[in-house]
Amino acid sequence: MKSKLTISIGSFLLLFSWLWPQQELRPYKLINADTLLVQKVAEEYVTTLSGNVHLFYGETEFFTEQAELFEKQKISRMLGNVEVYDDTLSLYADKVEYFRKQEKLALQGDVFVRENHADSTYRTFESERAEYWREKREFYADENVKFYDQREEFHGSCGDLNYFLERNYGYLLQKPVLKVVQADSLQISAEKIEYFEDFKKIVATFNVQTIANDFIINSNFLIYFDDEKKAHFVGQPSFESDFADAWAQEFRVYFQKNKIKKAELQDSCFVKFRTENDKEKLNWIRSDFMELHFQDRKIRLCEAESNVTSKFLQTATAERDFMKNRAAGENLLLYISPENKLEKIELKKNVKGKYTFEP
Repeated sequence: MKSKLTISIGSFLLLFSWLWPQQELRPYKLINADTLLVQKVAEEYVTTLSGNVHLFYGETEFFTEQAELFEKQKISRMLGNVEVYDDTLSLYADKVEYFRKQEKLALQGDVFVRENHADSTYRTFESERAEYWREKREFYADENVKFYDQREEFHGSCGDLNYFLERNYGYLLQKPVLKVVQADSLQISAEKIEYFEDFKKIVATFNVQTIANDFIINSNFLIYFDDEKKAHFVGQPSFESDFADAWAQEFRVYFQKNKIKKAELQDSCFVKFRTENDKEKLNWIRSDFMELHFQDRKIRLCEAESNVTSKFLQTATAERDFMKNRAAGENLLLYISPENKLEKIELKKNVKGKYTFEP
């Protein structure tokens, strides 16, 4: 059995204290609606608001084109250009359902969320669906998720985003990709990416690929420290660039002024590289520890320490003779020109080797 009652906004406000008792948590307050319809459906009052709807639940403000309010179930359904303003969050969607008992907002269709920070910067999220749990301050989004952080200067995408506002922590799943603009425009992809705002770090796990302007690093684990502008790679990391490839048990990469400054390789280090116009990377160095120093995104100095072995091969051309050098020592310095030409090789302590020359 369904009954209908159409009343004016003024009359509705007079009946307001009867339909929604004052002792109720987060009481409802209607500011404006072009039309209002009250129906009683199965012992429950259902209020339908249409046109320029503006209302409050406690301090949370809502704007929409149409809304249905279920008094007994404590559910509000809003449709059409929905806007929600709650503390530091502004939420927009085609459709929003508000479950007052659970303090849950379910958003669907062109979801856009903006979080404002105390320093006037902001963070945004876009997706097809999202949930916001008010009391727990938890936000979840899925389907074509995109995000941007103005203060930290990173943005990216994923299939599933989980963000806990009180803990300043979030993680990304389902093909997450994160681009760190500050650090040589790093692009990080992995099976899972976590962001710790309080600790200023990003953690990526399993099948991690880090792409910069001129190199790619693959690993199983990555920690990026924003304050130190340092990236730490473990889990069979490998480095690949046009000039050199490298492997070790552990990589540490440092950035300065948005460019890679230095890479440290620890344990079982192996680097192979090419010189000048050689197409293949025929030269190599092995050691226990190694540092690669960069200038303008190019390796200019390679320093290897402890149990160093090396091979340098110069192929014959019309301008140069063939030369092969196999050498070992405790310390090696390799100087490289911007044109990827070997400028100088210094090998120190317990040096031994073999040189081969051919015309």
